[in-house]
Amino acid sequence: MKKILFLICLLSYTTVNFAQGVRINPLLEKSNILFDGAPYNFAFSWMKKPTQSHWTGLGFAFSNLNGLDKENVDLILNRSYSITFNAMDYNVPLHYHWLFVTGLGFDWSRYHFKGNAGLQNDVDGITRFIPDSEGRSYRSNKLLAYYATIPLLLEYQKKIGRGRTFFVNGGVEGLINLYSKSQVEVRTAQDGVKKVSYRDLNILPVNFRLVLRTGFNDFSIFGYYQPYSMFQAGKGPELRSIGIGVALN
Repeated sequence: MKKILFLICLLSYTTVNFAQGVRINPLLEKSNILFDGAPYNFAFSWMKKPTQSHWTGLGFAFSNLNGLDKENVDLILNRSYSITFNAMDYNVPLHYHWLFVTGLGFDWSRYHFKGNAGLQNDVDGITRFIPDSEGRSYRSNKLLAYYATIPLLLEYQKKIGRGRTFFVNGGVEGLINLYSKSQVEVRTAQDGVKKVSYRDLNILPVNFRLVLRTGFNDFSIFGYYQPYSMFQAGKGPELRSIGIGVALN
């Protein structure tokens, strides 16, 4: 019996000493961004993590092309847009409200032009807006460009009120061209509507754009600007993409 009492007293003393030795890091108490060991986030994940950034999600933006005035070509603005799907991100908490964000996403952009001059390669291999050889008016005239996107962003976020988080992030998105083509539709008496596509348009295989995004919780407004032409230097028109849109994160 004395041995049992002795063991109980010894166990109690050890437990108390261990509990007194545990200390909470004051930095974690003050920070709104918790180091939970799970820096990966996926689009529309059902599990909201404390370290969640606001880049993943689905977005829609109206797009324009700077430089079209030099080509004497007009863009149909209400039919020119990009759809973005930012599939996943990896974030690194920096200090209190700050995150570094990278990840992987996709961008599907299409630009509709007025007139009957479509993008195609000329005899010298340079991409130009070339009028239809038979003088026909195009029923549709568009450029498609699909990219994989890799962001390098800095994000600031802060809780405002109950359950609301304000955020703003910005930086660059790398663009890796996956697919591109120019496509026109003409109506002929013999064949009806006929689609003609042109590939190998000298679009840069790797490019980048500047991005800025801000919002609350899962809703954001974003904009982007491409400082360099989407075509290779000297092998196509000087066209730079610019857009503004909304996203669900």
